[in-house]
Amino acid sequence: MSSDYYENVEHVIHVTTEIEKGCQLCESTDIFGDFTKSVNHYIKEHGYKVLHIGQEAKTGSSGNPVSYTVAVLGKERSKKSASELVKVVA
Repeated sequence: MSSDYYENVEHVIHVTTEIEKGCQLCESTDIFGDFTKSVNHYIKEHGYKVLHIGQEAKTGSSGNPVSYTVAVLGKERSKKSASELVKVVA
């Protein structure tokens, strides 16, 4: 993946199996507790793209390592056409 893939990202969302929560943008609770639904919701409903999927490990309350699945999603800056930019300046 080239660095251009990340170049126009203006907002990042971190989704994890560690914390169950609804959508940070529209407060949808249909995705609560479902990692796959959460990732798909941000992609389909809000136009985000996957920047990274992986794991993170933390020490649990018993002192043992616990692994979580994480997804980092990014939203690109809106691309305005030249005619739209001219209207803003004029």
